Amino acid sequence: MGAASERRALLLEADDSYDPFLTIDVNEYLIEEFPTLTAKQRQSVWSLCQNDEDFDYDSIHDQIDDWVYEYAESNPDVVLDLEEEGEEEDKEDTSSDNDSEESDDELDDCLFVDLESYIEDNYDEITDDEMSYMIELITWKFDYSNVYAQIDDIITKYNDGDFDDELEDASEETATE
Repeated sequence: MGAASERRALLLEADDSYDPFLTIDVNEYLIEEFPTLTAKQRQSVWSLCQNDEDFDYDSIHDQIDDWVYEYAESNPDVVLDLEEEGEEEDKEDTSSDNDSEESDDELDDCLFVDLESYIEDNYDEITDDEMSYMIELITWKFDYSNVYAQIDDIITKYNDGDFDDELEDASEETATE
């Protein structure tokens, strides 16, 4: 894991325009899809998405996997070790841990997926040279509809009062800080 972190740091130093994150601006999505929600309600929904331990990133990962396989089919230099695939699916995704450390106000309403880390952790065959292209390809071809469906589901549950207890607990924690 140390070598992967070192490669990651070197790659990021070498290319200032390299951004391995897919971002979803939850606030803008909610404004567009649910225009009657107030700013406070949109923030509550975003908070619920961020704190939902069961938030399903699998659809995102499946789409990334699809692009890895498509890229591998078009590039004979890419060799995928498919035997480890079942083991990799058992790993827990922790890429959203960095979200809570983000201090930029513009990014506070976004969900992040660290594509580089995900690909490095799951596809040892992808070289550093291929990584940049792969991330660009995934970013360009990514289908956000599954993520938006999950946001819609959380909003529906919120509107039905399913999260009232959680929101009260979160408000109390914020008030004591």
